[in-house]
Amino acid sequence: MGRLVDLEERTERVLERTWLARELRDTIGHALTIAVVQAGAARAAGAAGTREFPERALAAMKDTGREALSELDRVLRLLREDADPMAQRSTLAHAGRLVESARGAGAEVAARIGGDLDAGPGPVSREGYRMLQECFTNVLRHAGSVRVSVRIEVFDGLLELEVHDRQPAESGGSRGGSGLREGAVLLGGAAAYGPYDGMWRVHVTLPLR
Repeated sequence: MGRLVDLEERTERVLERTWLARELRDTIGHALTIAVVQAGAARAAGAAGTREFPERALAAMKDTGREALSELDRVLRLLREDADPMAQRSTLAHAGRLVESARGAGAEVAARIGGDLDAGPGPVSREGYRMLQECFTNVLRHAGSVRVSVRIEVFDGLLELEVHDRQPAESGGSRGGSGLREGAVLLGGAAAYGPYDGMWRVHVTLPLR
């Protein structure tokens, strides 16, 4: 019996560290993608003699870098201490931060939010935030500074997340997305992604109960 308990505890620690690794990858990957896109756009704007955008891009890079450093510190602290890994994780209540970050990188984001984002359980809201973060990272990495449409709605016991943007130039292009699908399935929901009506579409539904 003691060996079984030890095995379960070791398994929990491995799973927790796996989650932390994914969290760190997503956060740092998002910050670096934003910084690379912003730096490229700022350089092009500077070469064209435009001063306003480079200054705005540099300010956004500073804010994104500061958030990434804060997240890195949080994850490292969790690895060193016996702390709650869910503590201080961002939720969909902070979705505006991601929207502004993408806009700072030059993307034209139209966001529509409906319903009470605080109505759902913590795991759903936290995973929804992570999914939106991954969507923005993939948009900027594969499509660049394009027009993006985001819809987040809570209704009839469901959280629905939908993101549209320009379809990848390559035929049948893919941006991954297995992480989105895995996260949705773990929470009893579903995620679909791919070309849709001439655009690239991500559609996620998560049950709130």
